[in-house]
Amino acid sequence: MSHIPWHLKYLRGAIYAGLVIAIIAVVLSCFLGESDMTKAWVGLRELFGLWALALLLVSMLPGPINYVMPWFPIKAHLVLGRRAVGVSAFVMAILHVISYLGPTIYRNWGDLFVAGNLWTAGLAIGVFLIVDMGALAFTSSNGAVHKLGSKRWKRWHRTVYILLPLALMHAIFLGADFGVNRGPDVKSEPDTGALIGMSILSASWLILFLLRKYKIRIAPKLFQKTAKSRVNP
Repeated sequence: MSHIPWHLKYLRGAIYAGLVIAIIAVVLSCFLGESDMTKAWVGLRELFGLWALALLLVSMLPGPINYVMPWFPIKAHLVLGRRAVGVSAFVMAILHVISYLGPTIYRNWGDLFVAGNLWTAGLAIGVFLIVDMGALAFTSSNGAVHKLGSKRWKRWHRTVYILLPLALMHAIFLGADFGVNRGPDVKSEPDTGALIGMSILSASWLILFLLRKYKIRIAPKLFQKTAKSRVNP
């Protein structure tokens, strides 16, 4: 393994280290100096949920990017790191669930369903998401590929394409950040920036996905001409 550059050799470890730092930072940002514990727990679950959604999207980008832009400079990093990013998304999703279920059940488990049918539907979608993300995370190793067989493994991991629209539906049905539906413990105003940011990231992935589906590649000369035109108008 000595022929592998050090920055690739330790890439997955760096991603997991970054995950730990991100978790600590999220917890500190929500609880440090906050006297209202309900508000702190709501903020915690919102941030964990946004992190899970963002990391899920990031883990889905390398495949389309590498096909559409095969000249992309960090191609090896994307391919090697995407499984670790996917596992990180699952960890954030688990923390998102815990930070919601723990305080809600402790306070009153009936609050799980008090917000109406749309809320209950969002919870049902969330159950499917966490189960499928868990299955993908636990089969993300090379050993799982060998055990399941490459064709079966690929077929199973293609369910990630179902996860994105379902995750967005889950966020819209339940997301206090997105402002479409709000739980009984949410008192703050919705964060429109979160909705805009995730929509842009989702649209970027969709464009790349469609380009790959129709076998369209972007030639590097296109960007070279664009760069020259900017330097020499």
